[in-house]
Amino acid sequence: MYPRAEMRRHGTDLLILIPLLLVTLALTLALPACGSALSDAKSDFKKGHYGEARATLVRAEPESRDWELGRRAEYALYRGLTHGALGDRQAAGVWLKEAKAIDDAHPGTLSDDDRARLRLGLESVSPDVAPASP
Repeated sequence: MYPRAEMRRHGTDLLILIPLLLVTLALTLALPACGSALSDAKSDFKKGHYGEARATLVRAEPESRDWELGRRAEYALYRGLTHGALGDRQAAGVWLKEAKAIDDAHPGTLSDDDRARLRLGLESVSPDVAPASP
């Protein structure tokens, strides 16, 4: 058996260790959630579930303001594409312009595929919003 002093030391270690484990668990569960809203919305969009994609993106909007530029540009792109697919050209234009502004200010923010989606989205929303074709 352990002497009393040794047991107290182990008890103190556990009192310190348990909160650390709980914080680690909470962070582990919370961090994937940061990206899951955007991933879920993109998946819904690609499946043609535009209403679900829009609802997910609307719920994620407050937190998306704190995302790094690449994720924010991607969020704005898919928010715009989703509005466009639902026939709301005005809202689509607002979001697509935001995605374009971010990518223009920080070239390479969007992937080549997403940049092509952005160009097509802008062209479909309004010819006066779309960049000139090369």
